[in-house]
Amino acid sequence: MTKPGKQSGRQYTEAEVRAILERALRDAQTRGVSHDELVAAAEEIGISRAAIEAASRGIEHVQGEEEARVAILARRRKEFRSHLFSYLLVNAFLFAVNALTDGPWWFFWPLLGWGLGLAFHALGALSSDVSPPQIRGELERSAAQARKEQHRRLKEQREAERLERKERLEQSAEDFGHAVEEGVATVLSRIAKEIRGSAPPPAPVEVASKRSRIAPLDAGEADSEELGEEEADRAARRGRGGR
Repeated sequence: MTKPGKQSGRQYTEAEVRAILERALRDAQTRGVSHDELVAAAEEIGISRAAIEAASRGIEHVQGEEEARVAILARRRKEFRSHLFSYLLVNAFLFAVNALTDGPWWFFWPLLGWGLGLAFHALGALSSDVSPPQIRGELERSAAQARKEQHRRLKEQREAERLERKERLEQSAEDFGHAVEEGVATVLSRIAKEIRGSAPPPAPVEVASKRSRIAPLDAGEADSEELGEEEADRAARRGRGGR
């Protein structure tokens, strides 16, 4: 069991607590502090979770307003730079036209008139004052953009899921087609084997060839016997006639 330190019974004021926590956070800024760690540290010194949550929301609101203020000032300066560039470009063109043509000098009239409007624009653009309605409008605009971006990402995610489901269905249909083809081929192969097993064996080729060779010989012998009988009949008829 660890012994209590010398400062375990010391009491701190609110300012001292704030300074100690700020220094501790600066020392831990290399790794950062999560929300749960912050709540746990606050509860150790008697600060409730609800108070930490409220303070966190307040800081986030202040940071949001500061970011909106910075965005408004940056947009003002960007618009003023664009206005200034257009002013210089157009008036330089008017000066060139006036210098190349005969007649009085008239280019300074648009130069002065437009320059007055540019001066008022510069006063508003270079000022760091931002009204609360402008900050609220910027916050609403940022929230609308965030919702639009979230909707776009959700739409892309749904489209990706739809394409994935379509690919899975196509792959399943292709696999099913291959399985059907293999099954049909197996069935046809078995039927062919059964047909070959039940058919009578064919006649030997040598026996058939011998029969084909013997058949003409038998026919020739029969013809020779018929011719011999006819010759004998003729000879007998000639002998009876001579007598």
